[in-house]
Amino acid sequence: MRRRIGCCVGAVLLGALCACVSWGQSPQIRLNTAGAGARAADVEAAARLICPAGKLTRAKDGSVSGCSVCPAGTDFRGDAGSSWDLFAKTPGHFAAANEENLVLSGSGCDSHASNFGGSFVFALEAGKVRLMRYDKGLITDQCLKFAFADGRDGLVCRGGWTGQGYNDESVAVVSFDATGKETEKVLTRTSDSTGTCGDDGSVTVQEAAIKDFQFTAAVGAEGNNDTSAPAKITGLTITVTVGNVSCAQVAAEEKTKTALNAVKSYTVQFGFDGKQFKVAPESRAVLAKLEANWAG
Repeated sequence: MRRRIGCCVGAVLLGALCACVSWGQSPQIRLNTAGAGARAADVEAAARLICPAGKLTRAKDGSVSGCSVCPAGTDFRGDAGSSWDLFAKTPGHFAAANEENLVLSGSGCDSHASNFGGSFVFALEAGKVRLMRYDKGLITDQCLKFAFADGRDGLVCRGGWTGQGYNDESVAVVSFDATGKETEKVLTRTSDSTGTCGDDGSVTVQEAAIKDFQFTAAVGAEGNNDTSAPAKITGLTITVTVGNVSCAQVAAEEKTKTALNAVKSYTVQFGFDGKQFKVAPESRAVLAKLEANWAG
């Protein structure tokens, strides 16, 4: 996913992401961040593989927080003037159904062109950790984990990209091959241009954001409280807001912290057949409209 952005479903940078899983009349359950279940010993062993000797950094509670020197694979590898900050630890069966993996996502050692960060993918084999690859640009701090029909795990992640006053957001499906290489499929996206506002309050801009994304629990999985396990799902609902506003309205909104009536909320529903997500027939028109707003 692209650059980390503030999350409207309960997460902040370095925080937890939760989402109510519901679609139609499905019972609601809670899913913690995809990082639930990561073992501290595995994280420590993995970090020691990528951080130069003696350059491991720790948080106040003693847990690993990154490297004081940029790891190999990053744009600024070996640079002692920059540090790699760990902000997401995601365990799962990503490369194969019978393989344990760990994804460590961090920032501080990559350029803007490389999304300011990326994710190291590891295999956990017989108590040992093996580095598989570095997926530059892959940000996984705002993700929910789900199960493919073949036993592998996947992620649905929220991310974004900011530049020159524009803030693009997206929700994408992330999967991994046997080598740990990631593939992303964007499901929906928005483009917000309110950051381009200047002194002229009459200028019209687009205000848009990804507000929420929620899984549809599979029948029989509604009461699953094991947050370390991938969700067994049959679909996904994404909530998006978009509308045209004046720069004067943007300034008023920032001052009052109140949403504008010109900005409308839309929901897009996707079905999941165990292999891929497909837009529901009743959501095709809405998705087409959102794509037109993004392109325009």
